[in-house]
Amino acid sequence: MTNLGFKPTTVEQNFFVDSIPATQRGKAFSLRDSFGPRYMKSAGITDAKVHDANFAFLTTTLAKLHKTLYEPQYYITWNKDVPVETGGGFVDYVEYYTVDWAGIMSEFRNVVGNNANYIPRINAGMNQKRVNVYTFEIAYDLRFVELEKMKKLQLQKSIQEIYQNAIVAEWDLFVQKVAYTGLNVNNGLFNSDDKVMVSTIANTGATQGFDGLTDDQVVSFFNGVFETYLENSNMNITLLPDTFLVPTFVGRDLVSRFSPLYTDTLRNFIAKHNLGNAEAETDKPIRIVSRAALNTLGTTQKGRIVAYKNDKTFVRIDIPYPMQHYVTLPNIDKMSYTSAFVGQVSEIQMPYNTSAEEFGVVTYWDFME
Repeated sequence: MTNLGFKPTTVEQNFFVDSIPATQRGKAFSLRDSFGPRYMKSAGITDAKVHDANFAFLTTTLAKLHKTLYEPQYYITWNKDVPVETGGGFVDYVEYYTVDWAGIMSEFRNVVGNNANYIPRINAGMNQKRVNVYTFEIAYDLRFVELEKMKKLQLQKSIQEIYQNAIVAEWDLFVQKVAYTGLNVNNGLFNSDDKVMVSTIANTGATQGFDGLTDDQVVSFFNGVFETYLENSNMNITLLPDTFLVPTFVGRDLVSRFSPLYTDTLRNFIAKHNLGNAEAETDKPIRIVSRAALNTLGTTQKGRIVAYKNDKTFVRIDIPYPMQHYVTLPNIDKMSYTSAFVGQVSEIQMPYNTSAEEFGVVTYWDFME
């Protein structure tokens, strides 16, 4: 062993410890201690963002995650106002037939004997009708990288369910547009002026709707609607309306009126006590509900009331192909999965409303003021 000139017993200083100033002993080293404040920048020390394994900021990992998803809130009413028939597959049109009776007998034309030897003849004809069917198509792209990211999030719904809910909402609002006002001019439940008889409401002196008219005048209007149906249908109680769709300002006005004589709001009183129920000998309330789309419709755009019997014999739409997922394929160009959704819905069908000159099951009542 080579003699270095000293023995271990002669070592009196710990080179590692004693090389640190006494003031710095007992605490951790810092870069500031090594380089000093003046040279901090030269050491390459800057603020840096800390990432987790998924390259998200650390705050994502440390934050409390709400598992409840706050999705957009929307509401539809068409399915309450219009009966729907589902099924049939992809089609171009929806067809139906109406029957005409020509030469139908009356109390005078069916007299035979004595000097009246006229034998009446009845002819029956079938008219073919058809309405357009609209195809609703929508697709969404789900990128591959987003699928990987979503694997680490624990949510109530998958990303696919979130997209599907958005697509269904878009479909519902589309169908409501078709049912109420249509995609073309004058072909919805609210604005088929060429097929539905239009009557005006004598509301002179009212500021808007029935506002300014007495309770008696409002009750008289609703009973007058029922009287019109009875007179034009030869007292056919099966055609009496059970639904009155009104502008929102009418709904508000009817609920705001509370008469001690009626012991209820005017809206509820009319729903239970009206000429239609009296003639049909039933106590089933009619529906009086507000629809904002009616606020600016009508002959003078002052509002419209739609009266009809809510039955698929008289009012309906068809959904030959319900909204559903059609296909999912990988899209290399967009590095995603592309899913296509398809649905079909028909225009509104009102078989017993053929002309605005003839009384039908659906009627319009327009405010003039």
